[in-house]
Amino acid sequence: MSFAPVDNSLEGRVLAADLFTENGILLLPEATVITAAHVQLLQKQRISEVEVLQELAEGVKTNIRTQLMELDADEKTVAAYIEALDKTKSLFDQASKSETPELAQFAEIFDQVAEQSMKQLGLFRSLYVLEGADSYTYRHSLNVGILCSLIARLIKWDGERVAFMGTAGFLHDLGKMKVPTEVLLKPGKLTEEEFAEVKKHTLYGYQMIKEMEGSSEMLALCALLHHERLDGSGYPKQLKGDEIPVECQVLAIADMFDAICSDRVYKERTSPFEAAQLLWKEACNGKLNIEIVSQFVRYIALLYVGARARLNSGEEVEVIMIHQDEPMRPLVRRRDEFIDLRHDRKLTIEKMIG
Repeated sequence: MSFAPVDNSLEGRVLAADLFTENGILLLPEATVITAAHVQLLQKQRISEVEVLQELAEGVKTNIRTQLMELDADEKTVAAYIEALDKTKSLFDQASKSETPELAQFAEIFDQVAEQSMKQLGLFRSLYVLEGADSYTYRHSLNVGILCSLIARLIKWDGERVAFMGTAGFLHDLGKMKVPTEVLLKPGKLTEEEFAEVKKHTLYGYQMIKEMEGSSEMLALCALLHHERLDGSGYPKQLKGDEIPVECQVLAIADMFDAICSDRVYKERTSPFEAAQLLWKEACNGKLNIEIVSQFVRYIALLYVGARARLNSGEEVEVIMIHQDEPMRPLVRRRDEFIDLRHDRKLTIEKMIG
């Protein structure tokens, strides 16, 4: 936590503690996201500085912003994404230390970046070219929310369910704020005891969201059940088939896809094409909803037509065409040569690079 001056730069920051007047009257509660109106109120009360939650390190924000801008992402959309990351860190940190903020505060952060990302799909495509594991938990939360909204649209759910899925994806890992940092960010393989602790994030998340003002049972269940699998091999309850709400099935797909495609402290990312291949394999093995996966992976593959990628051979190629029968193995161009990955099975798209 740190102290910040009461001026325009305070907008968007999050109060770290209840703020009282000189007479002991509560002015603003802890976890308030400061607006321009709040700044005016504080200035009228002659309050010169307030205690706020820490933002993302400036170097982290600069690194993410630079990478996204180099990939020709829309400037306004990038700004919205960076701001949402900042606010996500503040609210998630707040949830780990004291009473969980209201649902409306989380929704306010996510709704803005979700709207921008759906308008500018260039940002979505660029997210899986980002290098580095900095702020992974917060990026993962935003990304999964965006993915959940996208999948809900693909399967033609109405606007209310699309919005719900975005929020559910954004909050699905909130319980990780209760997992010890040294376990959550351990660069090596977890022990059985450490993995058992990590798995508790589903239980912690369920309880935190249940207690959140404005929440619902289904929203809490999405945090609890997003690691369940249709064949009963998931956790924490080993549910099977229709015992798992379809909302949680959607979330499982989005969560797995983003985790595979992102750099983490203990592994490097792989490409969306490799992630789609793994999702398809899991669906064929009865773990994921195959109807939803099939629509999602076809859309993801089409999104990357024209993008640059690196093959597992180390060569750089351009994605030229997606095959309807096997979207995860497209036609690519290597300099003046075309390679059909359906036929050359030894080659795979390892990473997206632009």
